[in-house]
Amino acid sequence: MILCVYALVSSSRPVQRLTGIAGEPLRAISFDRVIAIVGYVRQRPAASARNLRQYAAVIESIAARAPAILPVRFGTTFDDLEELTLVLRSRGSALRQRVRAVRGRTQMTIRLVSESESGDASRASQSRAARRARARLERRATQGTQYLQQRLALLRTAREVPELAPIRPAIRRFVKDERVERRGGVATVHHLIPRAMAERYRTAVTGAAAESGVGLIVSGPFAPYAFADNW
Repeated sequence: MILCVYALVSSSRPVQRLTGIAGEPLRAISFDRVIAIVGYVRQRPAASARNLRQYAAVIESIAARAPAILPVRFGTTFDDLEELTLVLRSRGSALRQRVRAVRGRTQMTIRLVSESESGDASRASQSRAARRARARLERRATQGTQYLQQRLALLRTAREVPELAPIRPAIRRFVKDERVERRGGVATVHHLIPRAMAERYRTAVTGAAAESGVGLIVSGPFAPYAFADNW
């Protein structure tokens, strides 16, 4: 049997009478103010549609009962308790900080929708220009410090979402943290907000989008997957 880890939480109460994706009873493993919710399974779960749906349902069940939750990446397993404890010990300080950061909070997600093919072409052109600029910067970076400064500037640019600018004033008071993903010119913005503010946040986003003509889809609330930092 191996340990399948589902989430890190701040309280062991959520596991009472809950089961994992293989029907195994969940239990809490506590280590230095971080509690791992785990189940013993025969083998690492396959990434099937059924298992992924069940995993999401387990996470949401835990999230509904826990004041703070960090979902663990699907299929994370350890050979035994000793191996899990070693990982928790090595990352203890960072994990405690992340658990505190998500306490009483939930994730809302905004996906900014392309308006037209011309818009897509424009973004593709901008992406090609950005790649050419990156190459020029890297060629000119002859010193380590200069190179790192230029890389930092590029990363900051990648995190910027100018499309969201008309929406930000309406939601600024709700947002405690933000993560941005870009794929194929589509921007997905994850916001960490107080749990009690989810519907007010949604109303503010949709209202500001309608007023400014920004095309987007807002979804949530979810467990804070985007803020688990690879856990």
